[in-house]
Amino acid sequence: MKRILAVLSISAVLSFVGLGAVADGKWSAAGTDRTAPRALSLHVNGTTLSGTIDGVAITHGGVDGNYLWFQAVSKGVLTQYKGKFAAGKIQLREVSRQVQRQLVFTRTQ
Repeated sequence: MKRILAVLSISAVLSFVGLGAVADGKWSAAGTDRTAPRALSLHVNGTTLSGTIDGVAITHGGVDGNYLWFQAVSKGVLTQYKGKFAAGKIQLREVSRQVQRQLVFTRTQ
């Protein structure tokens, strides 16, 4: 029983480490909406997510499994982002008092 628990604990730790390796780096979004964010730079440390979105600092960021969330304030507007890692892409829902939309980022580095 102790051996099974040890293996499960190691697996859980490795899955968090693997997620960080997947999320770390630079990401870009394509599309026709010129007001949508284009550049995402992420760093994962444990369950904490930091980085920038279009050069604006990410705050209150976190990861849990394949899910991520963060906030950013640009031009006095607070925007919340929630999403997930799937099929080598980051899919985010962007919500502020001005906009609600879906964004898809692919790795650039």
